[in-house]
Amino acid sequence: MKKTTIFSVLLLCLVLALCACAGKEDEDKSSKRKNSKTEQSGPGTNEVTPTQDPSGNTPVPTIPHVDPVPTPESFAFSAVVSDTDRMVKEAVEQYKNEDYTRLSEPVKYYVLWLGFTHVTFGDLDFRMTDFDREYLEAVALNYEKTVESISDHNVDITVYLYFVEDAMPLTQYPGEDWFYLDITTAMPFIEKYSAGKEIDTVLTTIQTDGEENRQRNEDKDGYGEHYAILGLKTDGIESPIGYSTFNLCTPAEGTYPLADPEIPSLYATAVAVHEWMHQLEYLKAMLGVEYPDTHAYAGPPSYPHYQKYIADLNDYDFFEFYKLVLKGQCPYTDENGVKRVGMYPKMWPLIKRNVLNLGTFTIQASDKSGYLTGTDGDNPLTLTDEVSTWIIRYSGDRRFILSPEKYPNLRMDLGNAWDSEGNTVGVWIYTGYVDAQSWILLDNGEGTYSIQTPYPSGRLVTVTQKGEQARIYTDSAVAGVQKWIIKKVEDR
Repeated sequence: MKKTTIFSVLLLCLVLALCACAGKEDEDKSSKRKNSKTEQSGPGTNEVTPTQDPSGNTPVPTIPHVDPVPTPESFAFSAVVSDTDRMVKEAVEQYKNEDYTRLSEPVKYYVLWLGFTHVTFGDLDFRMTDFDREYLEAVALNYEKTVESISDHNVDITVYLYFVEDAMPLTQYPGEDWFYLDITTAMPFIEKYSAGKEIDTVLTTIQTDGEENRQRNEDKDGYGEHYAILGLKTDGIESPIGYSTFNLCTPAEGTYPLADPEIPSLYATAVAVHEWMHQLEYLKAMLGVEYPDTHAYAGPPSYPHYQKYIADLNDYDFFEFYKLVLKGQCPYTDENGVKRVGMYPKMWPLIKRNVLNLGTFTIQASDKSGYLTGTDGDNPLTLTDEVSTWIIRYSGDRRFILSPEKYPNLRMDLGNAWDSEGNTVGVWIYTGYVDAQSWILLDNGEGTYSIQTPYPSGRLVTVTQKGEQARIYTDSAVAGVQKWIIKKVEDR
């Protein structure tokens, strides 16, 4: 190649490089000007940045960006259904295969245990002594370590034990001579001592035995006729909170102090385990499998297919039976042979309070016209301006139980269990009519749910006018509210 040609090419490259640098500098200056103008007309200035129109003449104001109306935030009930149904399926598989494979991690289970040191019934007055307090601490420890050991440490129990010094009244059971500590009486203390804690169940204990209490009460009306219960389970995992109450039995000679906390050596421990085991009986319905009643130690004829156990000859208070149930090894004999029933490892996660009890929610009309409110009046389910709250619990098979927080013993109920167009919906006590008191929360895909009966008709809870009682109608059959924003209330 000729030298003149090489020189010409080099000169051309140099010119192109200089042009590129000049363009970059102009671009940088333009960018700086734009940034400067943006800073001057930024947030809070209410200025609109003009934009040149295509003709290059009149500035055209930029239209401010407007965010779309957000979709209401509703709770993800479908995720709860999917997760819980998965756990149920896995538990049933393990049960069918008699598979005792331990959980990779134990289930954390939290017990609030309240010792009521002073209870009354009329003139009768029962109090714990210093020894009773010390003894109850040993019972709580014995309960905790015993159940953990029997379960092969598939459950890790934490007991929060507190003593209540206030004098509290007992409640007489209707038509009976015995009385107990009602959950409504204990509730202020449950709320006080559970604040800021995760609680799966509540146990309460009173003291009615002992020489001091005998001397204090033997000359009073009712002593020896009325008596405090040995134990009572009032609510289990199918309720907003599990609750059992019982009296503290005087320890048998030689059983206290504890020789080994993992050995169920105290009679009061057996009572605590017994009443708590009643709370687990819901697993039979939840899983659809044979699960032993806590009294099945009685055997036939009341409990066919189970063998009879004798108290104290086989450990304290039928504890041999309790062990077999909590280990999933209780023999159940029918025409198919012997099946080992009770708690299998993958059942333990299903006794957690928050597995079924999802929390407290508001149920608001999709058009924001009011809140669904359940009361115990003549029109118990209406749309009102009052912000009402509901306890929602999963009951399996895609169904949920809805209870007003003010009246947790009631639940949303289809009148007379009639699946008919326009039938009323209210709140009522548990009736046993499962289809009439459980509901499908139908996701509308827009941040709202419809509350649907589980009957084949699929009718929806409908409020046609504020203040009128809710009814069920086919989708869009009448004008009214059939879609609801269901939002979880944050921890209070």
